Amino acid sequence: MSAEFIKMISDVQFERFNAHLGDLATNNTPCGLFYGFEVVPSQVVARVKNLRDIKINLSCVIVLADVQANALRKFVDVPVITLEDFPRFGEENFPVKPQEIFLLELKNLAFTDYFTRHGMEVVTYSSDALFFFMMKHLPELYDVYNMLGSDESKKVFCAAIKGKLTGKISDYRFAPEPQYFLEGFTPSAGDIAIDGGAYDGATSIAFAKCGAKVFAFEMDAANYQNCVTRLERFGGGYDITLENLGLSDKESVESYASVGAASNKNPNGNLTAKFIDLDTYVAKKNLPRVDYIKLDIEGAELEMLHGAAKTITRCKPKMAVSAYHKPEDLWTLATYIKSLRPDYEFEFCHYRIDCTDYQINDEERAILKYFGLNYFVPTECEMVLYCR
Repeated sequence: MSAEFIKMISDVQFERFNAHLGDLATNNTPCGLFYGFEVVPSQVVARVKNLRDIKINLSCVIVLADVQANALRKFVDVPVITLEDFPRFGEENFPVKPQEIFLLELKNLAFTDYFTRHGMEVVTYSSDALFFFMMKHLPELYDVYNMLGSDESKKVFCAAIKGKLTGKISDYRFAPEPQYFLEGFTPSAGDIAIDGGAYDGATSIAFAKCGAKVFAFEMDAANYQNCVTRLERFGGGYDITLENLGLSDKESVESYASVGAASNKNPNGNLTAKFIDLDTYVAKKNLPRVDYIKLDIEGAELEMLHGAAKTITRCKPKMAVSAYHKPEDLWTLATYIKSLRPDYEFEFCHYRIDCTDYQINDEERAILKYFGLNYFVPTECEMVLYCR
């Protein structure tokens, strides 16, 4: 077993989330809790109680504005300060500077770089249940590690495992290029490309600009309409076929939950959509081949790959497959793809979420700009398995 992989395993044994919380409590390390764009007092009260119950030394709660701070002070007996109070750390009768900051929501993670600049570690959440589950599957994880072609991919893969188990954003290793556009793994002019999980059409347009003929699939009715609008506005004469269909392992009608970018097939959802497997779609459309597949379908990636087995085996398309919706995606996706075509090569990248035109509104962007922050948010999401 490689020294790099062994070191990662050793590190997470001692640094996994709950063990780290124990160290923070034992060492009486000053910690902070940050709530950014939205502050719900009941949620803050519950979180403060939770941290105190496990003996965390909570030196302060941090918010954006004085109005939020004034409202919270009625509910918690922890000092409540704003981000602009930071220069006052160390003053008499002012909170001790936290060494670690707990951030729990995606939007709050947009402030990661701000806290890092001030010498603080940003921590989200993990669990011992996840730790034991991942450790149980170390052989499979190591198999995938060995499948990865570059040293950088192997480092990113180890960082992904470690970050998931420690909850520390600094443990991750993020890629510099735009998501889905690792050199050598993109669609080319004349390619037939499948965009699975088109959402708002942005990726479909990007693939079409590469010269590909794009077949875009979006299950959610609201997202599909947003795609229609965007594609109409885009124009440009590019070749994009948009389908209000989900990709799966068979043709069916299924329930789904409509939650924007995270809309997902869900037996408890109150809406329904049509699904199709790619092999059937390729046959119905009489497509001569498929050259490229991008998948981001909220945990249904493996189902879709089962439904595309014939196409993948015959065509060996380049692929960019989201590998973060389920913990087991880190090993099941590559293992299955390799079983179809043993000659596949793999790389692995992790991306910040690009919120330039997504997730956050204009007011929130203005706030981030005020604090010297960009719109690229580091999270445990947006891990991509590249295949060729």
